Amino acid sequence: MGSGLEFGPASLAAFILFIGILIIVHELGHFLVAKWAGVRVLKFSLGFGPPILSFTRGETVYQVAAIPLGGFVKMAGDSPFDEAAESEPGTFSRAPIHRRALIALAGPAFNLAFPVVCFFAYNVIGPMV
Repeated sequence: MGSGLEFGPASLAAFILFIGILIIVHELGHFLVAKWAGVRVLKFSLGFGPPILSFTRGETVYQVAAIPLGGFVKMAGDSPFDEAAESEPGTFSRAPIHRRALIALAGPAFNLAFPVVCFFAYNVIGPMV
């Protein structure tokens, strides 16, 4: 008699899909608020390492990378070692402190709001199975 938990290829695929959705929602929060705040976004990446799929739209490179353990949003001037970005408009380091705080908190806030939106959508639309 088993424990009721079965781990196989389908479970692994479901886990990767679930984590992938959470990563997309989290990084999308940072991305959208940075754009709203007038900060230039240079790269939006799902995953780390070498890109598997990549395209450029405007000044932003969108990519899916080889290691699906996270993601990142690279903004102009987000490195404290980039002294040239201090003088350029539209950089993270030149944004007012309240906007930088909103950008930083947007990822976790989107992660908190996402299940609430899913819950209400499920209850309004109903199961689609």
